[in-house]
Amino acid sequence: MASPDYTGIAARVLESLGMAVARKSFQLVPVSDGPCELAQREFAVLDIETTGGKPEDERIIEIAALVLKDGAIVRSFSQLVDPERHIPPFITKLTGINSEMVSSRPHIGEVLPRFLDFAADAVMVAHHSDFDIGFITASAKRIGLEFGNEVLCTRKLGKYILPWLPSHSLSTIADFFGIDIRNRHRALGDAEATTKILDIFLRYVQRRGLKTFNELKQLERGQFQLF
Repeated sequence: MASPDYTGIAARVLESLGMAVARKSFQLVPVSDGPCELAQREFAVLDIETTGGKPEDERIIEIAALVLKDGAIVRSFSQLVDPERHIPPFITKLTGINSEMVSSRPHIGEVLPRFLDFAADAVMVAHHSDFDIGFITASAKRIGLEFGNEVLCTRKLGKYILPWLPSHSLSTIADFFGIDIRNRHRALGDAEATTKILDIFLRYVQRRGLKTFNELKQLERGQFQLF
């Protein structure tokens, strides 16, 4: 994947911080010497659609993910899932997915092992990780699989990277960066938008001197501030 031109995006971030673009503020931030762990890590950016909001009671109907490494998408995954139950009308209205669309699709017992093999040891990333990873964890437990990947949440990161935004929803952050969400509330469309947001975040924090995943997790937890 070709690297996007982030000049306009950087300008908007700097302007929101009250910095002048002409000062080249990103370049003035010292970056520590040595290899950057973040550039070598794989991040499996996922999104799921479900029959409802509770992982213990509801089921996954779609999983999609893109694996990002050093600014490039290296593999992708997208699969509708038969939840073995009726999809409620409000979910169909939100996602466009109905029971007929998934009736001939594989069950989670077939899909989830393939998905976990696809992700391998990548960091699992979602925009609302408590929701998405909650469903992955509950589904894995239900079929007797172990799930132990490290997890990252772009919504939580957004609170500390873009603290001035009125909200940190996927739509709000995507709109700030000028990212169009293709097929909103479908797993692949939302995963693609989240991947673009993560790519911007990773490039930015590395400019600010962060190099390790542990440092990124500390930022996510609010244990230090970038500004």
